[in-house]
Amino acid sequence: MDQILGGLFGGNDDDDEPTRRNRANEFVQRYQTGAPEDGIDGMEAMQNYRQVSDRLSPDEYEDASREAFGRMPSNQRQQFGQMLQQQMGGGGQGGPVEDPRELAGLTRQFRQQQPGGLASLFGGGGGGNARGGNDGGGLGDMLQNPIARAALGGVAAIAMQKMFNKR
Repeated sequence: MDQILGGLFGGNDDDDEPTRRNRANEFVQRYQTGAPEDGIDGMEAMQNYRQVSDRLSPDEYEDASREAFGRMPSNQRQQFGQMLQQQMGGGGQGGPVEDPRELAGLTRQFRQQQPGGLASLFGGGGGGNARGGNDGGGLGDMLQNPIARAALGGVAAIAMQKMFNKR
């Protein structure tokens, strides 16, 4: 847990585990207050997602995704489902997907097919620079999207919360 928190919230030797835990708890609390995308910066959501998602089993990832999508409004889930289906080459076959369980299953498949999982869907795929490199505005613009913040931040926050509860 200390390694995960260190990777997420700065692994300075001066920071002890309680300090990192407080930063993580603060992120989770901001996610849980109000709308899922409120109070979470896009870059913060991307960075936390990248750190946490790589440490999750496929089942843990799907579970965190399902809970995160369950907090999103129906119209955001539909838009997210369209984006995901298009990226997977389905083009929305079978109609709009908005059920959190279905979306979580699709997200799990997408993660297996695409390095970086949701990060790649929102322009911050495997090996990309999510720390403010010159991306021509693409990544920065995408991370202002409330759906991106809700999905990435939600998966990260819920997974972190589950990690804390296991401890």
